[in-house]
Amino acid sequence: MAEPAFPWKVAWITGASGAICGEIARRLASAGVTVAATARPGGKLDELAASSERIKAFPADVLKPDELKASVAKIDSALGAIDLALLGAGMYVPFDIRNIDLDGFHRTMALNVDGVINGIAAVLPSMLARRHGHIAIMGSLFGYSGWPGNGSYGASKAAVINLAESLKLELQGTGVDVTIINPGFVDTPLNASYDPKKKLYAMSKERCARKIVEKLGRKPYEIAFPPQVEGFLKSVRSLPRAVSFPLIRWFTRKMGA
Repeated sequence: MAEPAFPWKVAWITGASGAICGEIARRLASAGVTVAATARPGGKLDELAASSERIKAFPADVLKPDELKASVAKIDSALGAIDLALLGAGMYVPFDIRNIDLDGFHRTMALNVDGVINGIAAVLPSMLARRHGHIAIMGSLFGYSGWPGNGSYGASKAAVINLAESLKLELQGTGVDVTIINPGFVDTPLNASYDPKKKLYAMSKERCARKIVEKLGRKPYEIAFPPQVEGFLKSVRSLPRAVSFPLIRWFTRKMGA
């Protein structure tokens, strides 16, 4: 087997049956990292575990804190201490102001926000006790700015960006690093409802995973891409609203929104 090319021996990935996190799991495993893959039980998780002897399935529901804590204990016992926790379970539901999907909004906030903090609560105590660890949170560049049709997803990602900032400040000097991963549009089954014009701006899951894996080993606070979308959204966030709102409306019209 290959020796790890990264600063972790054991990585725990939630949302591992998803397109991006599944691809990250395979790339880490191929580089010699032992991956504990967590998602709800199902064929996708089984298929992922069968793809590499370095990927082991630890089924759990991220909305059930006790299941996550039990999974972390099992991982520690079976594979060793978790060096990297990549919290990637998430979902996207379109937001229509004329017919608000309350169930979709609440499910999005629960999975994208509660699922993250449940994972942190499960893994952080042992990292703090060892004074060693790395927590990576899957965010989105669309957490930096409001966006038409994105009310639930954007709100959830804004919450985890703020959470990551708080963690970064509080964990300084503890030996635990924090990374927030903020991609732009990614062409995955989660956003199959995107307008075809929007998909012209979307990157593949393979390219997205490759960019994340290339940078994550350096333990930066933020991984954000593509640079054009990052620059636009962070710039409009800092502009006066009289300027930023027309810019966003112009851009979304250009994309067919």
